[in-house]
Amino acid sequence: MELQPKTEATADATATAAAPPPNNDLANAWVGLAGLNADARDATEAEHRMNLREALRLYPKAVFWSVVVSLVVIMDGYDTALIGTLFGFPAFQKRFGVAVPGSTTGYQVQAKWQTALGLASPLGNLVGIFLNGVFTEKWGHKRTLLGAMAWLTAFIFLAFFAPHVGVLFVGEVLCGISWGIYTTLATAYASEVTPVVLRAYLETFVVLCWGIGQLLSYGVLDGLTGNKTQWAWRIPFAVQWAFPVIIVPLVVFAPESPWWLVRKGRLEEAEKSVRRLTTSPPGAPADHAAVTARNAVALMVETTQLERAMTEGASWLDCFRGSNLWRTEISCVAWLSQVLVGFAITSYATFYFEQAGLQSSDAYKLTVGLGGLHFCCTLSSTLITARHGRRPIFMTGAISMSLVMFVIGFMSVAQDTRGGSARSYGFAGAAFYFLWYACYQLTIGPMAFIIVAETSSTRLRSKTISLARNTYNIGVICSSTVAPYVLGSTEGNWKGKSGFLAAGFSLCIFIWSYFRLPECKGRTYEELDVLFAKNLRARDFASYQFDREADVERKMVDMEHVE
Repeated sequence: MELQPKTEATADATATAAAPPPNNDLANAWVGLAGLNADARDATEAEHRMNLREALRLYPKAVFWSVVVSLVVIMDGYDTALIGTLFGFPAFQKRFGVAVPGSTTGYQVQAKWQTALGLASPLGNLVGIFLNGVFTEKWGHKRTLLGAMAWLTAFIFLAFFAPHVGVLFVGEVLCGISWGIYTTLATAYASEVTPVVLRAYLETFVVLCWGIGQLLSYGVLDGLTGNKTQWAWRIPFAVQWAFPVIIVPLVVFAPESPWWLVRKGRLEEAEKSVRRLTTSPPGAPADHAAVTARNAVALMVETTQLERAMTEGASWLDCFRGSNLWRTEISCVAWLSQVLVGFAITSYATFYFEQAGLQSSDAYKLTVGLGGLHFCCTLSSTLITARHGRRPIFMTGAISMSLVMFVIGFMSVAQDTRGGSARSYGFAGAAFYFLWYACYQLTIGPMAFIIVAETSSTRLRSKTISLARNTYNIGVICSSTVAPYVLGSTEGNWKGKSGFLAAGFSLCIFIWSYFRLPECKGRTYEELDVLFAKNLRARDFASYQFDREADVERKMVDMEHVE
């Protein structure tokens, strides 16, 4: 295709095409797109032809910048593992606990404060995730991330210098705001700067970063287990200052998401961003980079224009209108499923191992082992997502985990009725829990991130991801609150029988996914917009033969008649 010079008139015309059309004149919206249609078609065909090797050769810079932004998720994984483990540190107990005669250290953090500190980060996440949906759409991914890093750097001081457990709680809540922004922003950024074939891999890397944070936390704490001074708990908090020092200088130079720039009508900047994310292959024509960027932005403009024609606006309420309601449902349930499939057990894994009959030292070692398993299985999951669709992986994971949890539940029943060594049953239950955890990290664990990033429309992505992640956090809060009453020997005393509860939820997730979860693998965002608008059955998405021009044009004409 011959590249025409970019005149001021051309730029004005292109910007006009990206501007929101009047709601009562959808025909004009389609006319505005007509000039970009050929470029958009070329971009769509290039997306479908591209394989993994070609994508890595053409988009190494996009992969790099996505990895850089995803590194902030390490901080969320680090803190999640940190707080629960610090409760067993003598120095931490002495500083924030009360005297308890007869206990191993003489001090213990009160149960109410253990619960409060466990919920501090999720509570902060709720606020941060909501703010991310607002700030990212207003200021862009880059400025929002830098602001969140500055916020976190400031409020780590509260945790580091906390004179009282109440101050530590406030510090954790305020830091949790940044962690909530990181989790949702990294997912959205990865989905917007990479081509279709790389989306699953880089969304999986977001999950891998969370596991890296866990392992790093365990490593820092393991090195301080024999330290009885105040630095045993101060150093783990201080380590968090190292992340901004490493990440901020890189993020400063990161390109903004071209999709966000298109939504703001800044098309020339969007083309520059695409050029910074792509690399021309050896021997390519001199204008290859310019043509590639022009085509990519044309597809973004067309997709954004189509979404503007299909919805009234881009408010929170629009997430629950028309086909967006289904997309919001899928995103919310996909992330909530991460809690439900291991309800009450995963929130207190170490406590579960102890209640199952293991010594505290064995329970802690097994929990550290889960961190290593998380890393290995998440890394291996990329081999599965490369060959299979989202729907079969998700459904297979749900039914597999349900079966394993049923086994754990029946083993606990057998122990109660037949008796036997509690330690033997404890290790057997732990072995099946490790099997469950491997299934989780190979399927629903990373797959939920991929599904959420792909399912949401581009205009509502930040808000949809925010709603979905907050649904997850509410589930975590409920699970963490219920767990002590279900597992505790002085309360429900379910022990391994709590597996029945998780198994039942997993079965419900499997049934839901059969009827409501569509296959999005290999689809561009424009294709997904049309497929959802057609209101196809979830199981028909994979087999639908998409005619981009006919489907998009027909959809616009149909909507014009409705209008």
